[in-house]
Amino acid sequence: MKRILILLLSVLSFELMAAKPSCSSNHGGYCSYKGPVKHIYVNSYNLILIYFDTPLDLSEASVAGFTPTKGPAAALLITDQNRDFANLLYSTALAAQASKRNISIQMRGTQSGYLKVDRIWLAE
Repeated sequence: MKRILILLLSVLSFELMAAKPSCSSNHGGYCSYKGPVKHIYVNSYNLILIYFDTPLDLSEASVAGFTPTKGPAAALLITDQNRDFANLLYSTALAAQASKRNISIQMRGTQSGYLKVDRIWLAE
């Protein structure tokens, strides 16, 4: 019985851990993250930050051709993008955080030293 409980707890804790952000040179280069939203931040300079549960290893981004200087989050400048996309990005990340569901995001390029978000999915 004790072994079953330990096995069950190991499996459950593995499911709750986020994947480390990773990068690929495929399709022109991109980075991706799948996991919980640790923090969401918006400031008066129109910058949205979505913080990863597990930070990006900055050297990993070079695989995709990017050189971010900050690794714990992905960014989107609201005024740089379609405002509808920025609103949807923020509301999707907020919904994920509130419901404790994982998101998947892809990032291409950099913004303010962070990887720049260009798409988001909300897991079931």
